[in-house]
Amino acid sequence: MLTAHEVRVMTGVPVSTLHDWAAKRERGIAAPGPHHLRLSDRHRRWLLDDVNEWLESTRV
Repeated sequence: MLTAHEVRVMTGVPVSTLHDWAAKRERGIAAPGPHHLRLSDRHRRWLLDDVNEWLESTRV
């Protein structure tokens, strides 16, 4: 599982944006970005396969 900082390095998306997207998804609002797992109130993680899949889907 990847931290937000590791996803930032892979994608170039700022950590704050990753957390904003994740929070929107948790509230049922459509948002871009890879799927995430909520481990606790303070911890989110991203699966490498989900991040890679999202990157592939955004290629032009």
